Amino acid sequence: MKSRGFTLLEVMVALAILAIALAASVRSVGEQARARDLLRDDSYARWVAANLIAETRISEGFPLPGTREGQSRMADRIWRWRLIVSDTPDGDMRRLDAEVYDGDESIDARNPRVRLSGFASGRDRRE
Repeated sequence: MKSRGFTLLEVMVALAILAIALAASVRSVGEQARARDLLRDDSYARWVAANLIAETRISEGFPLPGTREGQSRMADRIWRWRLIVSDTPDGDMRRLDAEVYDGDESIDARNPRVRLSGFASGRDRRE
């Protein structure tokens, strides 16, 4: 009577396939976690930029051209920002360009995490 079962070679091949599949799964989960963190941070940075533009429009109405820098706290983090106010061809409009950087990154870095633009109207103040 012949004994039935797996040979050592068959077990080793099965374990090798399982190890490769598990390694791929762990890598995929790690990449998804990093992507989730990047998306979360980009969303926070976009909110900081949107808040900056809204606060400028509310507090200053028709802001003077120039550059301002500062920092804001959101989600228990510090975000550095730069706001560039510039004239437009329409004398009653100003362009507001908000750039947001990670708190530990120099504001002079080449690539901000987020750039967002908005406009402020001088017409609203005169009415």
